[in-house]
Amino acid sequence: MHRQLNLDKRMDIQKGLKDGKSFTEIAGEIGVNKSTISREVNSRRVFINHKDVTTVQTKNVCIHRFGCKIKEKCKSPLCPYYNHKNCKACDKCNKYCDEFKEEICTNCNSAPHVCNGCSKKPRCPLSKFIYDAKIAHKGYENVLSDSRKGMSLNEEELKNINKIVSPLLKNGQSVRFIHSHKADELMVSDKTIYKLIVENLLDADMFDLKRTVQRKSRKKAGRPMLVDKKCRMGRAYEDFKKYLSLNPDTSVVEIDTVEGKKGGKVILTLLFTNCNLQLAFIRDHNDAASVSKIFEELRKTLTSDEFIKLFPVLLGDRGSEFSDPIKIEVDIETGEIQSRFFYCDPQNSNQKAPCERNHEFIRYIIPKGNSMDHLTQSDVNIMMNHINSYGREKFNWKSPAELFENIYGAEITKKLSIKIIPTDDIILTPKLLK
Repeated sequence: MHRQLNLDKRMDIQKGLKDGKSFTEIAGEIGVNKSTISREVNSRRVFINHKDVTTVQTKNVCIHRFGCKIKEKCKSPLCPYYNHKNCKACDKCNKYCDEFKEEICTNCNSAPHVCNGCSKKPRCPLSKFIYDAKIAHKGYENVLSDSRKGMSLNEEELKNINKIVSPLLKNGQSVRFIHSHKADELMVSDKTIYKLIVENLLDADMFDLKRTVQRKSRKKAGRPMLVDKKCRMGRAYEDFKKYLSLNPDTSVVEIDTVEGKKGGKVILTLLFTNCNLQLAFIRDHNDAASVSKIFEELRKTLTSDEFIKLFPVLLGDRGSEFSDPIKIEVDIETGEIQSRFFYCDPQNSNQKAPCERNHEFIRYIIPKGNSMDHLTQSDVNIMMNHINSYGREKFNWKSPAELFENIYGAEITKKLSIKIIPTDDIILTPKLLK
């Protein structure tokens, strides 16, 4: 059967999904294999966040909304539901409540993996997946176009590659040798480096290559370099849940990146979900090498037992900076596996919601889009000490720093440069770092 789908066939798929038909029924109608329909729907479905969902009944997506007894969480004295009447229809509390936990619909985990034909869709406020034929076809055309263009690098990425590769090439090293040692910093394939040299985009030129004459020019450029998905095998979110079910008392650390100005310095964050304390580390580039270096430094700061106690399980998103989980999990010097790293599902940052919410404190001090290039690790430590000293209502106004010290002890707290700031001295505005 012909596997390529045009816009008309995609419209037929959308109609079939809306009518509640199975993949097999839709495939039979448009003359393709059912696996083609399955791949099409799963790869081109669109995620719609609950914030963008419009319903006529309710916008509240908290899993506790039907039995919640907490009042005054929306911080609005003019709220018509102030006396706790029909709060389930209002979403103002979702943004502020420490007890907020987003309800996730599990229907999309099984066929047809989208909500097009769901009878509850018009009144359902939850995040959802939708298959839209026009958006799917546009995405197909973009992929087709990108596959013909080849390399996809911005100016900052090109500068970083040039800074690493050109001096080593001029010292007589080969492209393959450089790539074998610097792959996690370069984030492109060795073939891409050859293309950059051939197109005169680097300081190094063809004369710096020892065997240029033997290499034939390629007629067509390949697709842009992507993260090797093998790094996620055995580390999916389902694997994470299975691991916790077998090890229910294991503490989890959520890991993420906070970006400043595009192409500049970034911050790596580590949030301990048992106490909401968040560590942060400044990095020059948002790559896997800088993440590995931070964990290497943590292993030097802590004993092996302390590291294992602090980081038994880590949960992160699928960003390219987390594409080398082995260097996070394993002590390279001893070969000891000290922790487990797992990935959230695609486009499901809500699976590490505490970490995402805690980033709001960082944005109070470093507004989104502001450069972090002037920051040092000392600046970041000061910022996080103020944030971690700020009491949380869910912990009866105890601060994350206090709870962390109670759980892990004063010695580890001191090693990680965690200090408790007096309540009256806490600053959560940009003036803290000025």
